[in-house]
Amino acid sequence: MSDEEREEEEEDQEHEEERRREEHIQEEHAREEDEEVDERDEAAESALVETLGRVRVATDRELKVRLEDDFFPWVVGRAIRRLLDGEVIDKVGYPGRKRKVGRGEVAAFYVPHGIEYDSVKEIIKRKKDASDGIANILMGGTSVSGHVEDLFHDAFLSLGFKFRGRDVSTLGDRKAVGVPGKEPPNVDFVFERDGIRYGIDVKNWIRYEWITRKEVVSKVTVAEQLGVVPFVVARYADKDVVYKEIVQKGGLVYSYRHLLVPSVYESLAKAAHELLGYPILAVDRLPDFKVDWIGRLHSALVKRS
Repeated sequence: MSDEEREEEEEDQEHEEERRREEHIQEEHAREEDEEVDERDEAAESALVETLGRVRVATDRELKVRLEDDFFPWVVGRAIRRLLDGEVIDKVGYPGRKRKVGRGEVAAFYVPHGIEYDSVKEIIKRKKDASDGIANILMGGTSVSGHVEDLFHDAFLSLGFKFRGRDVSTLGDRKAVGVPGKEPPNVDFVFERDGIRYGIDVKNWIRYEWITRKEVVSKVTVAEQLGVVPFVVARYADKDVVYKEIVQKGGLVYSYRHLLVPSVYESLAKAAHELLGYPILAVDRLPDFKVDWIGRLHSALVKRS
């Protein structure tokens, strides 16, 4: 393949990824609208107004992450749209774009209603740089995802788990069922300890709405097809998915909370934490307290078995 053909193929892949991201965002919005409104929504609105009053300007993602301990992301998404409709908050663009943006615009920021744009335009620029930087390293290839998989691979080994395979789609006489003509689905690892085999999949995401729920379900299905215990290791997994799609199917989940990036991105991680409130660690070795938690989850399952 020539360099020109390779560049064209890479561009096509980028366009396809962008198209899929836009489809996922639209699907999330549609599902958010379909969800039944209940008492959580009023509480989410109050928390969102308080948060935005404190930080003055925030992205959609920032608000969902800042409030993720108390509210599902789609609840926060609904609250944002109702507050916009009620003119309690405003949606603005970043410097260099028109200040008011459409409802479908992704690169947008939320501010308290009536705030002077000039008073927040510098923080908007800084937050945009940090947000774009995180998005680029998470979606720009496999280096970060591979790094995080390696962190957990080493953690399982350090706890005495026996490595049985990576990117596993077949195990003994079992095989994961996928779409004909495409690569079969897999789990990142299979590890074994105390007679229990786990199909482990690592999800180091900052976005985690409806499409990521589907990804969790699909990985649990793969583990079941391979005859191993599903073990989802994710920065965030909502409680509904944890219980219905993992725990009830005999699996384990470790919601390790912090976004993990290589130490080379330490300055970006610091900016994302300080500006966006992201829980994030720039590390080349999983912290001991996170390693220990894996062992505790396994020990609890052994006791129940």
